[in-house]
Amino acid sequence: MQFLKASRCVAMSTLLLLAGRCAYAQVDRPGTAAQKGSVSKEAAVTAVAGESWLTHLNRRFDETSMGKTWRLGPPAPSAEEATPQGQADWPSAAASQQTLTLHGSDLYRMNCQGCHGESGEGAPPEINSVINPVRATSVELVMARMRAAGMEIGRADAVKLAQQSKTALLQRLHNGGENMPPFPHLNEAEVNSLLAYLKQLAAVPGAEREQLAVKESRIRVGEHIVKSTCHTCHAATGPDPGPQQIWNGAIPPLSTLTMRKSRPEFIRKVTRGAPVLMGASPMLYRGRMPVFYYLSEDEAADVYLYMTLYPPSQSAGLGTISAATQPGSTGGGTPPMSGGASSVPQIPEVQQPSRDTDRQTVLVLTGVASFVVLLLAGGLGFTIHELQRLSAAKPLRSLAVKTKPKGRTEDATAILQRVS
Repeated sequence: MQFLKASRCVAMSTLLLLAGRCAYAQVDRPGTAAQKGSVSKEAAVTAVAGESWLTHLNRRFDETSMGKTWRLGPPAPSAEEATPQGQADWPSAAASQQTLTLHGSDLYRMNCQGCHGESGEGAPPEINSVINPVRATSVELVMARMRAAGMEIGRADAVKLAQQSKTALLQRLHNGGENMPPFPHLNEAEVNSLLAYLKQLAAVPGAEREQLAVKESRIRVGEHIVKSTCHTCHAATGPDPGPQQIWNGAIPPLSTLTMRKSRPEFIRKVTRGAPVLMGASPMLYRGRMPVFYYLSEDEAADVYLYMTLYPPSQSAGLGTISAATQPGSTGGGTPPMSGGASSVPQIPEVQQPSRDTDRQTVLVLTGVASFVVLLLAGGLGFTIHELQRLSAAKPLRSLAVKTKPKGRTEDATAILQRVS
């Protein structure tokens, strides 16, 4: 009996241990970037795809600060000044494979500065500052802030709060937010370098010693700028708008920019500003596009190189921003006349995987598996118990059959004696 009970306990413990190990493997199995909270270190270059972030938010260009640097170029020049000098040379294959060293400040310029500005303060109330969320990841600053508020806190508790803040910051970076797009194209090394610079920008103590550099190809540099800055306002694909449509507020898609502009024209447009033909009777106007003064001419050339070698795609893929929204206008800004609306093809929403969601799923599956195991174990135990009960009852029935006639004989004898 004791042996059977011990066997049942060992069997149940073994099955539960196996179920737990399977669940652990599902959560932490290698090679699953979405569940690890970051993409692989060797992130492949992919084409930009899907609608612009402003279209995703159903927001007009002139109703937002997103993607702008608050600097506009010079007024429309003469026809001679409008044509940049130089050959539309194309970089050699060796140049396209050239490896560059980028620091966290470079990654911030390419991915964040278009919305959050040079200082990281953003454009309140629409675009929040990154300073306080980054400071909340510092144990020392958390303790100092609590002391300033008149509340003492232990270091262990401060460590927990700082870790929670870092987790929330990483989640916002990977998955985006209500107004902030996700950045799934950033790999782990790039995220670490970017966070180190954000700490320096937020004046976190000791941040200077944490700065990291990453090696990137020129094509990868172009990918950073296009997916994080250009794609905020420009859809990946769509019809090429004419001068009147641009006057009305249409923004050309990324897929047409290399056809609309030569390489030198594109570089000038991005780094210094250039006029654009607008109106029913096309004339040169300043246009609405801000000047990205913080990008070098080489980086603007990398953008052109990337969009030529990796043409923008209509369908959403890895590392792209895409969501289903109601059609809305994409024009606006500071136009010569009030802008109208232009529609952009809608793309089905691609949900970014969440580590918390996956872990909850695994926990639910583990609970179901544990319930099934317990149910099977309970059924097995009940069956063994019934077999034991039936086995014990059989000899008792046999004994009862044997003793019952004897009992009747004794009763009859006693009656005869009493009668006599």
